Amino acid sequence: MIKVLDAVRSVLESTVKSGTVRVENIHNLVVDYARGFVDNEDKEVDRDSIYQLVRDITAEIGGFADDVLDVAEDARDTVKDSAPKISKE
Repeated sequence: MIKVLDAVRSVLESTVKSGTVRVENIHNLVVDYARGFVDNEDKEVDRDSIYQLVRDITAEIGGFADDVLDVAEDARDTVKDSAPKISKE
């Protein structure tokens, strides 16, 4: 049972850490995009740049999903490896 609790704790810690990093990355993407308009006030909105921003944000969200799945798989393997072995003799 202790192994299961440790696995759950590890999943939560890793998920929160990954989520925090991904949110920071998204924040930086948006700030960089906004700064581009502050520096070029007379510049028109460039559709390609906003779509690139959306693609970059989507990539971060996909990366977070991958991180969560990796953590869940690791936890499953940890719990499975710690399960008592039943002998069929």
